[in-house]
Amino acid sequence: MFIVNRLNRDSIQVLNPQLGFTNEQEFSVGQGKNPQDISVWNDKYFVSLYNSDELAIYSRANGTKIGGVSFTSIRETFSTSGIPDSSVESSYMVQEGSSLFILLQRLDRNDASGYLPPNSDSYLVEIDMDLNQIRAVYTLPYRNPSSKIQKINLFGEPHLVFSCVGRVGFISQIDAGIIAFRLSNRQFHPNRLFAEETAGGDILAFQIKNEELGFAAVLDSGFTKTVQAFRPRTGERIGTLLEIPGNIGISLSGLLLTKEGKLLVGSTDFTRPGIYVYDSNLGNVLLNPIPSSVELTPFDIFQLQNLQ
Repeated sequence: MFIVNRLNRDSIQVLNPQLGFTNEQEFSVGQGKNPQDISVWNDKYFVSLYNSDELAIYSRANGTKIGGVSFTSIRETFSTSGIPDSSVESSYMVQEGSSLFILLQRLDRNDASGYLPPNSDSYLVEIDMDLNQIRAVYTLPYRNPSSKIQKINLFGEPHLVFSCVGRVGFISQIDAGIIAFRLSNRQFHPNRLFAEETAGGDILAFQIKNEELGFAAVLDSGFTKTVQAFRPRTGERIGTLLEIPGNIGISLSGLLLTKEGKLLVGSTDFTRPGIYVYDSNLGNVLLNPIPSSVELTPFDIFQLQNLQ
């Protein structure tokens, strides 16, 4: 099990679930690099760094840096200030065979607004993990990918699915949505699985059960937070499971659809932090009107697998 410690900790921890999750290894990725994700391939760790222009590679044996894949050739060349920055904002990754797919937001850190707008195209980059080099660069049809990548069979074929938010937060615009990348031909599905126009805001996280049912955590321009059900096949919104008004200081943090069909939604209510649980097998019914306590405010939710 791997823990990615982000900005101001900037390290990777390796825990052994067979020995009570003892810490077997920890190594730094460099002060201020802000690691986002890790992928393991043979004797190497690949680590995406938000504040860098490379994909860092570390030895699995001792955690020392042994190389990297440079992204300098695909850094943004435009800024409203006239001074492009050197970071590509690389984030989440997923493996497919010997290929590693990584999302690059390419935000404008020197924009006068101070809100890091996506003034350049964002990329999905395919890395050859054996040769430690770029195989291909795919320009996203929408900018600023912010969610995890979900690998799922849709329309009879495996796809990589993720959400792009475009301009988000204080500079929010209706300009993106959930998109799918078809692995067989390395092309994007022509339609968004769920569009911001339909959701009414920025889609920060999502989980897809099948072509007929998906869930999305949405933030609108008035900072109202909702969890919505949608149909990926048609892109239509089919219901709202949870709504938190913008004047209430509670956020939704973490969204997970378990293998058993339970949808878990993290609530950062400081007086009652916890997790809402819905059953997607029973019409998305809420099983616990009061969030199940986790004592601290949740940041993310994931399901452990392959521990035996």
